[in-house]
Amino acid sequence: MFDDFELSGRGGRPRQLTIFTRQTKIWRFTSAMKDVEIGVNTYVAAPITRSEIKQTVEKPQDKITIKFPYVRDPSITDLPVTQELGNNWYPYVPQDRISVVCLDYHAKDPDLETKVRWQGRVAQPQWNEKAQTLELTCLPRGSNSSNLRRGPKWQKTCWKTVYSTGPRGCLLDPADFLIPATVTAIDGLTISAAEFGTAPLSLAGGTFSWTRENGLVEERPIMSHTGTEIQLLYFGSDLAVGTAVTVLPNCPGTWAACTARGNTQHYGGFIYEPVEDPYNGQSMSWDI
Repeated sequence: MFDDFELSGRGGRPRQLTIFTRQTKIWRFTSAMKDVEIGVNTYVAAPITRSEIKQTVEKPQDKITIKFPYVRDPSITDLPVTQELGNNWYPYVPQDRISVVCLDYHAKDPDLETKVRWQGRVAQPQWNEKAQTLELTCLPRGSNSSNLRRGPKWQKTCWKTVYSTGPRGCLLDPADFLIPATVTAIDGLTISAAEFGTAPLSLAGGTFSWTRENGLVEERPIMSHTGTEIQLLYFGSDLAVGTAVTVLPNCPGTWAACTARGNTQHYGGFIYEPVEDPYNGQSMSWDI
């Protein structure tokens, strides 16, 4: 059975709406020829297209692609309205999630509200230099396989997720371990700050973050830590000498590390598990 939204398609001029959200920033676009105002929000007219939306029993198969103009040639000054959106994936792919909501609406039927057709997140960008477009592969909500196999693991090291308060969390408060710092030198991927040298815990494997000029918070994995220097996995926009940053140490998941953090009551490992098999490969069955 068709609902009222579908039945009004002939006279209602259905149009597509797309909403991208990253942290506190939101981009709204419409496939209409001019901007559309719905409530207090304005959807900017843009040549943005999406693939057919499917709904099957296998969520990973319901992915869609969204394509829009994006220019990577710095000599071009006439930029498309989708240029700021595309900058999220160039020159560095973001560490955080960018969510997507696809909606439909009827331009000549004010009695019908917008209808959500698809929700998910951006998984992978792909540039087409010749066509000057950016194509995003997007996965539907609920397709993240990391939600599976959430039970505890029988192992010597801790299986819990550091700083998490969820079922797998160790319940540490990141505010107790966050270290503010000011960048004093940059040499490639090596970042220097005096505060790194006084960190009570190793920063290797931790998280380095700073706020960009547009208000977005960028994060980078810390690959190594020696004295007042750390090395990042890759660089980032707006990162310069004098930038205020924060670093958050990771946890190696050992009993010693948990003791140093004063959190042994939430340790998820089994410290008395033998390192070697006590049976040394021998069978545990006997003939009677």
